[in-house]
Amino acid sequence: MSGIREYLNSTDITQGLIKALVFGLILSVVACFRGYNATGGARGVGIATTKSVVLSSVLILFSDYVMTTIMF
Repeated sequence: MSGIREYLNSTDITQGLIKALVFGLILSVVACFRGYNATGGARGVGIATTKSVVLSSVLILFSDYVMTTIMF
């Protein structure tokens, strides 16, 4: 516990919360967009889900790089 108090700053918590908010926003927007535009029944929903996961992962990695570069 003493190590946490010594090495953890309020900026670490703030940056973590900002990143979590952005990642959640990216995931929500991409999933809603892909899901809303899914066609072709159950097969189309499966394809939309796969595309949503892939696109969200790439966007999260990219945004994490950009935010880390900006915040530090």
